[in-house]
Parts: sequence; structure tokens; C-alpha cells
Amino acid sequence: MISIVIPNYNGLSHLELCYDSLRNQSYKEFKIILVDNNSADDSVKYTEKNYPEVIILKLNTNTGFSFAVNKGIKNSLENPECKFVLLLNNDTECDKYFLEELLNGFKDEQTGSVACKMLNFYNRNIIDDAGDFIKKKGSPYARGFEETDTGQYDNTEFIFGACAGAAIYRREVFDKIGYFDNDFFAYYEDVDFSFRLQLSGYKCFYNPKAVCYHKRGATTSSKSGFQTMLCEKNLIALRIKNYPFSTLIKWFPYFFMIRFVRYYRFYRDHSSELLWSAIKGYFKGLYEVPKSFKKRIEIQKLKKVSTVYLESLFR
Repeated sequence: MISIVIPNYNGLSHLELCYDSLRNQSYKEFKIILVDNNSADDSVKYTEKNYPEVIILKLNTNTGFSFAVNKGIKNSLENPECKFVLLLNNDTECDKYFLEELLNGFKDEQTGSVACKMLNFYNRNIIDDAGDFIKKKGSPYARGFEETDTGQYDNTEFIFGACAGAAIYRREVFDKIGYFDNDFFAYYEDVDFSFRLQLSGYKCFYNPKAVCYHKRGATTSSKSGFQTMLCEKNLIALRIKNYPFSTLIKWFPYFFMIRFVRYYRFYRDHSSELLWSAIKGYFKGLYEVPKSFKKRIEIQKLKKVSTVYLESLFR
């Protein structure tokens, strides 16, 4: 049985399409959990009235993505029949065979998660995400983002990680490596989790036959100062917590220098306000370095793979 966890904050306008696409699935063994981050709209009332099968977990404040999905995951694992947990954005529409194809990705026992092909909701021949990766000596990125889909990512393969906007995990993964990092609030928390998954010996399988459609930017602006601040902060924690020590030392000078290039581009191409948000996020990340190192000690105890293997996952 699959437990589908949908984090929600003022997502009323998206819920009907998301719910109906799940009701229309070829695979029927699932339960839906809506984790509501204290929405000001009628998301909860609408769900209670029109989709009574949905379990609703109400939070008292907007806790962000990580805390909300963790709440849903923990609730899911209380049910012994739950074998898989799917995290799904509220602004998605799932293909009829979406769940069925996700499950088809778990044929290998080492597979801890399965990634799907996410397409742009409004222009469905444009790719939104075909798996998450990390650039060599660089930042996380969504493979294929804004590319025209010509079948270039139609091969099944093992990849770095799955975008948590539509990603499924074995329940044992959470028992072994824990949950999403609440300190991330949002952004890169899925990359951080994928890194820990890889460190512990699990793999992520990409199945392009599992398709969903995503309204990217429907809940946040990609050029918002808040998102930029969080990405800059979380990137520092991501590296300190997960990178092999030799890799971290080897690439540290590049990490430092590329920030100046990135910040110059923020100022040149966007605004001084966005630049300030990035700098603020960077210093927040530095402030949290001691906390990140403390987490690193526990995370690195999970390591079952070589540094060579981990570096081979970078693009």
C-alpha cells in the first residue's frame, strides 16, 4: 500500500485536479494524507466536504515543506500496511498509470526511491524535472528543466535523486536514515535526503513512464528573495553534512569563488534586493555551520559506499 503525503499551504485552487488525478489511478491501493500548514483559504473544508477519504493533518502554523512532509511520513509509518511513501506537490496532475509505474521502479532491492518524469503542466512537451542531480563542484539542479521533451530522458536508469515534488520511497529508508531536515524549511531538502540515501547504500531509480504534470512556480516565485535566501543557506548545510571530507576540501576553493560570480549575476540580471537575500542566506548558512557539522558526524556513520562512487554521481 502507498501512503501519499501532500503538503499544502493555501493550495485550494490546485487540490481538485490533484485529487481527481489520484482517484483516476490504475493502481488503487493507496491512502492520501493532506498535511495543511495552517492555510488561510478553505483547503481543509473543501477537502473534508468533497474528498472524505483524505486524511487531514492540521498544523498550527506554516512549518514549511520539510516539517510538514515529516509529519505525514510519520503518520504513514504508523500503519504497518504502508510499504511505500509518496510525496506529492498539491500543484500536480498525475497520469493514470503514475502510481503503477512508480512501483515498477522497485524491482531492485537496493532501490530506495523512484523518480518520475515531471512535465510542465501548461506546456506538456516541456520538461520540468527528469531527476535531480548535482553539478561537479557546483549546485543541485533539475535535469532537463525547460528543455523540449524529445525523448532524451526516456531511458530507465539509476540517478542521483528524485525531486520530492513527486517522489516515492520505501518505508525502510526512513527507518534507516531518518527524515527530511526540518532546518531546511524548504528547497534542497530533497537533495539532502537523496545524498543520505546514496551514502547509506540505497539507489534512486528513474522511470520515465511514471509521468506527472507540475505547475512550477504556482506556490512560490523562482526569483523570490525568500527562496534565494533559503537556497543559499541550505546549500552550505547540504555540502557540510554530506560531502566526503576529501571532496569538500578539494572543491572548497571553487565553492567560495563561485559565490562571487553568482552574486554578481544576481545584481546584474535581477536586483540588489535579490543580491541581499543571497548574501543573507550565505551568512545564515555560515552561522549554522557548527550545527551542520554536528549532523555530519551522525550522517557519515551511515556511509556504506566509496567516495569514488559518490563523486561519479555528480555531473
